Amino acid sequence: MNRFLSCTVLALSLALITACAQLPEYAQPRRAQFEEPRSILRNGFPYRALTPEDFRAASVPDELSAHAERINAHSGIQIRLSADSSFGITHGLLFGQNYFFGRIFHLAFEAVMLPERSWWNPKIQGEMRDYVLQHEQIHFALTELAARKLSRDSQGWAAEVLVIKPTLQEVEAELAQQVNRMIGAAMEANLKRHAEFDEDTSLFFNPRRQQWWSRVVEEELQQAGPASR
Repeated sequence: MNRFLSCTVLALSLALITACAQLPEYAQPRRAQFEEPRSILRNGFPYRALTPEDFRAASVPDELSAHAERINAHSGIQIRLSADSSFGITHGLLFGQNYFFGRIFHLAFEAVMLPERSWWNPKIQGEMRDYVLQHEQIHFALTELAARKLSRDSQGWAAEVLVIKPTLQEVEAELAQQVNRMIGAAMEANLKRHAEFDEDTSLFFNPRRQQWWSRVVEEELQQAGPASR
């Protein structure tokens, strides 16, 4: 199943831009589609406290290279299926023809950070280090909140899914396509909140406002309960 899942990543950067009234395009949160080696995806880790050492990319993505001097950190964060998600595919006859039948037994999601897709500017110094790390932590938390919401919202839908195809591969591909659509929609909806956060805290150095965001997202995570595993 995993080999059919797409590699859509939230690309999130912190660039303090004191001369602008709004975020320039290069600093805006966005979805990016990558052809990733599976090893990079496997190295992603679920929500936890971040450290500068978690940012292992040698540079910002190519499309941001012209703005690297203005970027303090860049995070690649993805929503993916949790390890306890389970699917079942059976084989049988339908109207005298052989078919495969796919169902979803359990569906849950989690946010993961991709270290090889995340970059830390080595020139960051002093109090900015804490500010930048907290900023990326909040982006991670916002994505984890979206993943937990998706886990809750998808339960009724998942219970009704039945995919019927002539081959096993077609069933796997169709199940993955449907799951990918849900992940993509959740990530797209989540971008608005990431953008609101960046507009509050990336246009200028604003520790008080960023601390408010930190309290809000941590309270929301507590209210949402533990991630489904």
